[in-house]
Amino acid sequence: MAEKFETESRAGEEGTAAVRIARVYAEALLDVAEERNESAEVAEELDALSTAVKDSPEIARAFASPVVKRSAKEKLIEDAFKGKISDLTFNFLRVLNSKDRLELVRQVARAYRDLLDQRAKRLRVKVRAAVALSESQTEQLRQLIAKATGLDPVISVSIDPELLGGMIVQIGDQVFDSSVRTRIDTIRNQLLARSSYEVQTGRDRFSSSA
Repeated sequence: MAEKFETESRAGEEGTAAVRIARVYAEALLDVAEERNESAEVAEELDALSTAVKDSPEIARAFASPVVKRSAKEKLIEDAFKGKISDLTFNFLRVLNSKDRLELVRQVARAYRDLLDQRAKRLRVKVRAAVALSESQTEQLRQLIAKATGLDPVISVSIDPELLGGMIVQIGDQVFDSSVRTRIDTIRNQLLARSSYEVQTGRDRFSSSA
């Protein structure tokens, strides 16, 4: 148990360190991209790179492997991305490779997008709804969030019929749930807990009387 806890703790620390390092690289890249008026283009390219790494186990393994030499990774970068992305993003990949940080591509992409949103005072909002929201409903939600946060919400909506009604709004790590499904599940859990309590109470009474 102790060994497992220590292993998980080390993994958590390493994960936190990777996030910090990725943010440093992302901030440096964004500074240069803004100077060149390429910040939005680079954001799209990083998102595409992140998806490419996620969808290609071969690339992901090569980028993360300490065994694969830098020269081999350099060739992989050349073959896979040269001419398909901007010079800035391409050279950034080469910098990551020179520092043995290619495995951070996906973390850098997330950090870059977060920083870009922060500087533009944008707020990413994810909404799950039972049915599609009308334009007026989306706009009303946008205005409510904008008023509450002072930021410009960018709302993405996904449909989840299992919610039955209402919606789930996620802003960063915060979740605001007004769905019918959640209310039903809450009531169900309360009833189950109450039933369990009553059964246990009946057993205790029976044991006492016996």
